[in-house]
Amino acid sequence: MIQELIKQWEENKLKLEEYFRTTKQGEYSTSYKQIVTKLFELCLPKADEHSGFDLSKMTVIDDGHYQGTQIFIIPKNTYQPSVGDYVMTNTYYGSCSGCDTLQAIWNYEDGLPTEKQVKEYMTLALHLVQKLKWLGDDSLANHEV
Repeated sequence: MIQELIKQWEENKLKLEEYFRTTKQGEYSTSYKQIVTKLFELCLPKADEHSGFDLSKMTVIDDGHYQGTQIFIIPKNTYQPSVGDYVMTNTYYGSCSGCDTLQAIWNYEDGLPTEKQVKEYMTLALHLVQKLKWLGDDSLANHEV
């Protein structure tokens, strides 16, 4: 976990919660990318003290078909970012509401979410934050055995 980003999450998570509470699920319920985008826009505006993230250059890697892993790679908003200027997170997805977190929360309803759904969307967002890692951070390799 990246402590600076966890701190921003704690300071700004109510903005994301309000977004979920007041926005129809059809806007975000079928796309992890949309959730990641809103997470960064509302909760993680600063990559560091000098710049934010460039969401227009977000890369999504998804080599699955009906199920798999989506990897989100987001650069700092800087000229010619180096490997350490990218942050990544990921999520597993499935093909049905029984094996996919987002589909299970959404439950095929496009209106405003219930309070229970808002809490579940927030838990999903928290897990995305907890998985954030800077690319090129060699110290991570020492912790994953």
